Amino acid sequence: MKDHELIERPGRGWTPWKDGPGEFEIDRVWWMAIRLHHPKLNTTTYWDGSTLVGLEHWGYRGEKWTMKKPPANHPPLPEVYKREREREQQEALDRVRIAAQARMLAQIQASGKRQSTPDEFPV
Repeated sequence: MKDHELIERPGRGWTPWKDGPGEFEIDRVWWMAIRLHHPKLNTTTYWDGSTLVGLEHWGYRGEKWTMKKPPANHPPLPEVYKREREREQQEALDRVRIAAQARMLAQIQASGKRQSTPDEFPV
């Protein structure tokens, strides 16, 4: 498969190509899709059963994505999964905040030790 064939939309019934990472948009609509990464092609495909529902390019091509438009009877994201995803996102944010605070405290302690004179602390 050639590079110019990979950037074409798979067919009718697909959204236009959009810039940026598409994993969140595709996950929001096609919540049951399985993600397959293809590192040598710099693409990620999303599959709902045996149906291709999303295509994401990244790496040297730049980030862009497209997804299949959902049918009219497409089931929405169940509330249980929605709450679980929100909880995971909140935990990830908390981990980032805790790590940032720890780095800041370590920086303050390191700078305080360097500024102190040897006479302040007898041996």
